[in-house]
Amino acid sequence: MAVTVPELLPNDLVEEILCRVPATSLKRLLSTCKAWNRLIKDDRRFAIGINLHGNSSPPVELKTELIDPDSKKSSAARFDITRVSHCDGFLLCSSQFDESRVLVWNPLIGDTRWIRTGEFRNEGRRSFDLGYCYYRDGNKSWNNNKRYKVLSFYSGTKYFDIYDFKSDSWKSLDDDDDDDNMMAPGGSTAYSELSVSLKGNTYWFVRDVSKTTRIISLLKFDFTKERSVSVPLPYQSRRFEATSLSVVREEKLSVLLQRDRRSKTEIWVTNVIDEETTSVVSWSKVLALELSPDLQIWHDVTFLLGEEKKVVICCETAVDVDMSRDMIYIVGEDNVVTHVKLGVNEIDGCRPALLNYVPSLVQIEQAGGKQDKR
Repeated sequence: MAVTVPELLPNDLVEEILCRVPATSLKRLLSTCKAWNRLIKDDRRFAIGINLHGNSSPPVELKTELIDPDSKKSSAARFDITRVSHCDGFLLCSSQFDESRVLVWNPLIGDTRWIRTGEFRNEGRRSFDLGYCYYRDGNKSWNNNKRYKVLSFYSGTKYFDIYDFKSDSWKSLDDDDDDDNMMAPGGSTAYSELSVSLKGNTYWFVRDVSKTTRIISLLKFDFTKERSVSVPLPYQSRRFEATSLSVVREEKLSVLLQRDRRSKTEIWVTNVIDEETTSVVSWSKVLALELSPDLQIWHDVTFLLGEEKKVVICCETAVDVDMSRDMIYIVGEDNVVTHVKLGVNEIDGCRPALLNYVPSLVQIEQAGGKQDKR
């Protein structure tokens, strides 16, 4: 009796593969074999995907105000979002007005999980980032299981805490004297509020204040080792006119650097990152733009890079005399800037953002290791 290809693959590997298939392609896989047909139709992760309308996924609309259904006080149920980051198809929504909770949301399938953030310390603005590590579960391969975590920290302090989805608990990260661990008190201070997630780890710009020459560098937080390490930039500087971060195809890290006003705006991507120490990093310069004065790029401008076509898309707010207007700028090697208007910014103080978001059919693990069965 002939054995088909699907039967040669372990069930957990099949599920892992199908979870990464775009929702619009799942219907075509129903006829592969009876086992795949049952899995796609019966498993909620896939059933939602194939029931989405038409040939494309619906757009994600993120309201700046959400309602927390678990809040005991109706007056405290409102949650105003001021920052959104993403990792592995999940969005992490936080608010500078309410640091007592954060929301993790998978917009494709509608799963949500409210996380209470525990003790509040009067140490300035608190930041949150989402990541994951791999773990072994019984006979399953370690790289088929992701354990999601939330990092909480106050810039320039020793207060770093981490939340584990599976244990539904927070713990403080021990302070130590390791020079490579820039989470030591006073070891670093955030240079920007923008962070990106790559392969489960978080990256952001910091200034090392523990040394005489306070250079700006990248900091990587490793969610497996629960510690941070410094990542060398293509070149060192004590200040930049502009800095920003992005991710290319979920495979590479990209940085935007402008040394001073007279310098070109450069886009670099990583070729090699030593995952063990990150001390060995290889960078390639993809673009060197000579931008016109009417296009001012500042710190934390969000951008997306088309590496092969050497085109960068960035999003910023253009300020007129009596109004601000959200704009998308598209720039290539020829330095010609294409402007796309997004409309008038009606929310004072909010900046537009571009996210290299990749949809996922993976459910959010609820407290106690359960999946959301709504």
